[in-house]
Amino acid sequence: MDALYVYKRSGHDDVELRYSLRSVARYAPYIRKVWIYGDRPAFLTQDTTVAEHVPHEATSRILNVKVPVTNFFLLMFLSSLIPDLSSEYLFFSDDFYLLKDYPPGEARKDRYSEDMSLNLVRGRGIWVDALWRTYEVLIRLGLTGYNFETHTPTYMTRKRVLDAYSDLKDFVTEDRWYGLLGPTAILNHAYHFEKMPLTNLLEENSRAGFWGKPPTYEEVIEQAKGKTFFNFDDPAFGDAIVRFLMETFPEKSRYEA
Repeated sequence: MDALYVYKRSGHDDVELRYSLRSVARYAPYIRKVWIYGDRPAFLTQDTTVAEHVPHEATSRILNVKVPVTNFFLLMFLSSLIPDLSSEYLFFSDDFYLLKDYPPGEARKDRYSEDMSLNLVRGRGIWVDALWRTYEVLIRLGLTGYNFETHTPTYMTRKRVLDAYSDLKDFVTEDRWYGLLGPTAILNHAYHFEKMPLTNLLEENSRAGFWGKPPTYEEVIEQAKGKTFFNFDDPAFGDAIVRFLMETFPEKSRYEA
């Protein structure tokens, strides 16, 4: 099983990705190889047997789409076309972290955060609007409406991504926020055909996360206790999270030069 990151360099000097990879090296040592699709982090090892950078241009030419690719469904589809990517893999972003051992059986679980058909309060915002547009298309097509945007490592197979893209490509756009959100579209499509067991992330209570504003160091420590996953957004990224990551993963990983 491989790990696949879609990566756009931020203003944080690759800090998030460096420590995410350290968490993979420590808690998912069975990972055969890491792929970085998008920008190349400055620290990445030159040893392509353990990690390899693949620019958008390597596969975007298949669909003749402009680069950089910003739509997440397209990123997921185009990255799944990397020739040597394993048939099953864990899909990561640079702000996904593991905090405890993550054996293959746990990694293969399909986690969701809610059944959106039961949600009576929609909320607003660019991302939320995109999620609800995705839901409405899926329901109109006779699919389910689970929210698979869990912000945790997501189990994928190349077949799942190809099948979903083949059936849903009319609803995929190059715009970042319009069209379908990748994990929710792909995994609801997979569920329709595979009827795989699903795991409710909130009931599992396995993720610590911070969004909207920076937490204190004490808040990070308290929430991370006993959790498997750790996540945050850009507004929450600050000194407390950096300190936590540096203290939790002080040792250089094999993915670093």
